[in-house]
Amino acid sequence: MPATAKLGGVGIFHLVNDRAMRARGLAGNHCVFVLELAGKLDPARLDVRLARAVSDLPELRFRLKSGFPPLLNPPSWVIDAGRPPPRADILTAGRDESAAVEARIEARVDGNTPWAVDLVRGDDHDLVLFRWFQPLVDGKGALRLVRWLGSGEPDEPVHPPPENERYEASERPLRDLDRDTRVALIRAYGNYALDLGKTPIMSLATVAPRKGNGGRMRFVRAVLTEDETVRFDARVRKIARLAETHVMLLAAARVVDRALQRRGYAPAQHIIPLPLSLDPKAGATRLLGNNLTMMLLSISRDDLADEARGIAHLAEQQRYIVRHKLDVGMLAALEFASRFPRPAYQWLADRPFHGEMASLVASNPGTLSIDAFAGVPVRDAYVLPAAVLPPGFQVVFTRFAGRLSAAVIYVDTVVSRGEAAMLAAELKAELCAESLMSGD
Repeated sequence: MPATAKLGGVGIFHLVNDRAMRARGLAGNHCVFVLELAGKLDPARLDVRLARAVSDLPELRFRLKSGFPPLLNPPSWVIDAGRPPPRADILTAGRDESAAVEARIEARVDGNTPWAVDLVRGDDHDLVLFRWFQPLVDGKGALRLVRWLGSGEPDEPVHPPPENERYEASERPLRDLDRDTRVALIRAYGNYALDLGKTPIMSLATVAPRKGNGGRMRFVRAVLTEDETVRFDARVRKIARLAETHVMLLAAARVVDRALQRRGYAPAQHIIPLPLSLDPKAGATRLLGNNLTMMLLSISRDDLADEARGIAHLAEQQRYIVRHKLDVGMLAALEFASRFPRPAYQWLADRPFHGEMASLVASNPGTLSIDAFAGVPVRDAYVLPAAVLPPGFQVVFTRFAGRLSAAVIYVDTVVSRGEAAMLAAELKAELCAESLMSGD
């Protein structure tokens, strides 16, 4: 790949969010990929593996170069050839592994050091944590990167993909578009977002004391058993082949809506941005870059009250977005806005929903297919992105080893630990409810 890699519109969006989150007293916009191993790793051999990985994949020495003005000198990744090989931080899990993971969510990675690996040592097994700066790579790429880092025997990953296949920053759909087409797509997407914004939304952060500023990132998981996952899949198939994500979004929106009602609010709609990968369905080798777009989806109070209506409405919106290329329009809008100074960028971002970004954030990256890391079997895996504030509440649905799970990531000044546990239990109940899918 070239000596520099342009960040891209989605990457700059994450960079702006990072700065905004730090201004609110949060650690920043980064993610943690958690692997629970079925055994122990040798820390010295792990460091050898990381050093060889960086030698084989120079892009792992990326450092963010932020230029000014952004129109003439956009942010880009450059390879810092003089950076010493990374070493894993060694930590002790203690009695509460979740607390150890939460502590590392607060450990900052940034443009200077955009990724890190932690080894959390338990009595009979270890956790491997891969932490990364959100502008560096999206979830799909991070899964492939972690899988590659843990590949091969005994201490060295297999050969990385060719240089021209390692980085992609969601610009491919825009490359062949002329100026007039881009302007038309930007205008169409802007009108769509402004039209959605005519109906007010409300996030849990907005109604929290101090709007959630100064909090810490926490998480709780709702994990379905294999039998519960099989029943969930069977019920989804009764609706439509592509209904899984819509069922998940509706379940998450209902949980947040009840939390708002307990606070005395009942917004007319909820807006959820849904990330969609632009990688090919099969054979993708990209390890770095944010190669995705997002769809803005609305869930009304009528949708919440009638599951069949809600799922049909979400499907209708998704078809409309694809038909009118609003997903490409969002990419074009982000690319256009990335040239603006940060205050202007933030004003544009705040405009559609009057300072709100979304009611909640939700994603469904699918199956985390990783069987082993450095030769040690993996018995559980999940992803924890930092919850952007606002809304300060995010749900990530993933599958591993035949089980569906939902990670609820939240800011503790927005939702208390006790309430978060209750919300996770409510979410699992929604996913397992017969009536949600069957209409019984």
